[in-house]
Amino acid sequence: MLELQNIKPEPITKGDASWYKPLFAACFCKEDPWLEMLGDDKYEGFHMNRQAFVFISAVDDSTDILTIGVYPEHRKKGLAKSLCEWVLNKAPIGHSFFLEVECTNVVAINLYIKLGFQEISRRRGYYPQPVGYALDAVVMRYKKEF
Repeated sequence: MLELQNIKPEPITKGDASWYKPLFAACFCKEDPWLEMLGDDKYEGFHMNRQAFVFISAVDDSTDILTIGVYPEHRKKGLAKSLCEWVLNKAPIGHSFFLEVECTNVVAINLYIKLGFQEISRRRGYYPQPVGYALDAVVMRYKKEF
C-alpha cells in the first residue's frame, strides 16, 4: 500500500503531456480535454506521483471539480480520496465545490458522499454511450463550512 502521507499533490503543466495523456487515456479511454486549458488562471491540474490527477476550475467562491482519475492498477489505495480532501482543504471557509459524476459510478458517488458532497440535481442523458441511451449525470455540491 502506498504511504499517502509521503505523497503530496503537485501541479500539472502543459509540459507534462508525455506522462499525463496516457494516464488520462487509461482512466477514460478517450482524449484529454483539460491539458490545453492550463495557463488560463481559472484552470488547475494536480497529480499524485503521476498515478492520479484532478482538474479544477475556480472562479470567485466556487470550484468545479472537472475530472478525477486514477490509473486502474492504483485504484482502491486512497489516491482519489486524498486528492479530493487536499482540494477541499486548500479552499477558504464558505467556498462551494461542484462536480458531475456518471449515475452508474457508484464507487465515486459513495466517495463524494463520504467527503460531504450532496446530490443537488441530475442532468438527464448527459453522458453519451457507445451503445444505448446516454446516462444521467449526478450533480453534487460541497460547501466548506469549517
